[in-house]
Amino acid sequence: MNDGAPAERPRPQFGEYARPEEQAVRAGHPAPEIDPALVPQDGPPDVDPPKRAAPRSRLGDRVVTIALLAFGLYNVISGIGLYTDPSALLEAMRIGDVEFADYDALRSAGVAAIVVMMAGWLATTWFVWRRGSAGKSMWWIALLAGIVFSLVGALIVAIPFATDPNVMSAILEMQGIDQ
Repeated sequence: MNDGAPAERPRPQFGEYARPEEQAVRAGHPAPEIDPALVPQDGPPDVDPPKRAAPRSRLGDRVVTIALLAFGLYNVISGIGLYTDPSALLEAMRIGDVEFADYDALRSAGVAAIVVMMAGWLATTWFVWRRGSAGKSMWWIALLAGIVFSLVGALIVAIPFATDPNVMSAILEMQGIDQ
């Protein structure tokens, strides 16, 4: 049934749009004269097509990145015992027996440092994975993130240690400075 609406034209069979000369022929008009000099060519016949550069091997980048990530994970895991036990950290610093003013605050600072370093390692791994899948260089990100998150974790632990009066007096005594 036709309710007065114009019938839809069928879509072109071999593509969405026809060239202007094809449209003119189908409409029953003579094809327009086209100067062959204006028709784009694929390229001059005597010139070879441009060659793509061979993709660079990313094996070295991947090996270095994986090694840096493994080293960072090892540092985070091995730092758990050291950062969460303030007396172990003092032994590593070769400071004698010190009675902490607030042992729990130093321990919670160590836990916070480990959490920050582990979150940094996970974020770095995710970001490196994304860059690697995009074919971009990634070793420098793992190196830079390792340095930054190690420094942040060390600062989180160092500030409460430096503010503990007993620890500071032990460090000053070890240096030969009298108070």
